[in-house]
Amino acid sequence: MRTSLLFAALVASSTIVADNAVMPRSNDGTACKSRCSARSCGKPEAKKYIGKEAAIAAALAHAGIERNAVRDLKCELDRENGIMVYEVEFESGVYDYEYDIDAATGKILQSKKELD
Repeated sequence: MRTSLLFAALVASSTIVADNAVMPRSNDGTACKSRCSARSCGKPEAKKYIGKEAAIAAALAHAGIERNAVRDLKCELDRENGIMVYEVEFESGVYDYEYDIDAATGKILQSKKELD
């Protein structure tokens, strides 16, 4: 009886050790309970965006305006309809410009030009 209890405890502990050995670990070394790969476990999901400067450059190129001719330039990263976009706003001459630029591709999703 004692031998079978010892055997059962040994089997149970080896199963726990085996499960923990293949389970991804987070940055603090604890077992990760979420569905993440061992490579990305515990790390923020890597996002590849074009950056604010590239978004501004795309908007200015589309408007045909040099950066030194712009006033009140604003650029913010935001989510719209489930897509991350850079919202670029500026003034030049007598016009206000607004752009929504796809943060991942740099594609201009929306543009607006109005009299100031």
